[in-house]
Amino acid sequence: MSRFAALESRTPCWDTPVMIEAHINGVRSKMYNPNIPTEYGEITAEAIRCWEAGATAIHAHNTNIALHGREAADDYLRSWKPVLEKYPDVFWYSTGSALDPFDPKACGLEHAEFLAREANMEVCVVDPGSVNLVLASDEKGDLSGIPYNNDNAVINRQVALCQRNQLGCVWGVYETGYLRTALHYAKHGRSPKGSTIDLYFIGDYGLTAMQPVNTAGAPPTVESLYYYLDILERSEVKLPWFISVWGAGSQLEGEHYELLRRAIELGGHIKTGLEMHFDPREKPTNLDLIRQVRDIARDVGRPIASQAEARKLYGLA
Repeated sequence: MSRFAALESRTPCWDTPVMIEAHINGVRSKMYNPNIPTEYGEITAEAIRCWEAGATAIHAHNTNIALHGREAADDYLRSWKPVLEKYPDVFWYSTGSALDPFDPKACGLEHAEFLAREANMEVCVVDPGSVNLVLASDEKGDLSGIPYNNDNAVINRQVALCQRNQLGCVWGVYETGYLRTALHYAKHGRSPKGSTIDLYFIGDYGLTAMQPVNTAGAPPTVESLYYYLDILERSEVKLPWFISVWGAGSQLEGEHYELLRRAIELGGHIKTGLEMHFDPREKPTNLDLIRQVRDIARDVGRPIASQAEARKLYGLA
């Protein structure tokens, strides 16, 4: 009998509405998809469109991930002040900054302290680990790319910053060790209200590549989902869990579709948007991707969370 027999046989869950977050941009540029918002006014307009479409949260990058602290916060605010003027209750969160090489005590989240005070931000990303992000392969098969490094000291500082500012931790799980690390902190009471688990499933194009050369993370399959859920269910920690699927092409076909559908059936929540999506053939909009996930949820028969319901599910109401 399969170790995951109980998960394989579990029937769909209709008790809890499914939350659908919009991750409207990231490190990918318009070279990947011309619909990615990268300028201040584009980010503002796209955030408003996705919020009005019913997204339960908006996640966005600023215009320059290399900015730090006050400078990074001001860059975010140029896009987000107009959003907050129109929708003061919008639920949104930023990403982390690239670590400042000249500050040995930096954690990449210094801007979040300003945004918590000045822009109604209630949660913050924490990426508890390190990974190699592959960009390309040559004819010999040699890989090239960049390391994304958060060592234990950086993670400790990120968690402390979230606690100090009462920011929920959005635990980004790139690899299995990331999940075990997140559960360690949560078990020790280091995961403020609003915290969630984001399980990454990474397709051939990875987080940043334009070639199908990714080697990081769990592949976007239902079996990978069962593996992660087995870890979660054996844990003492109970947090809402999401999946995000990166660089795996269409949401409407193949293993990507099956993974989204099964996650919704099993009570999970979905993060979608142009931060994650890459397909050399398709160039959807953020709204297209939100609608597709809503259609899958409706096909499963699971209700879709309103923004008011989502606040309760996040543990913020």
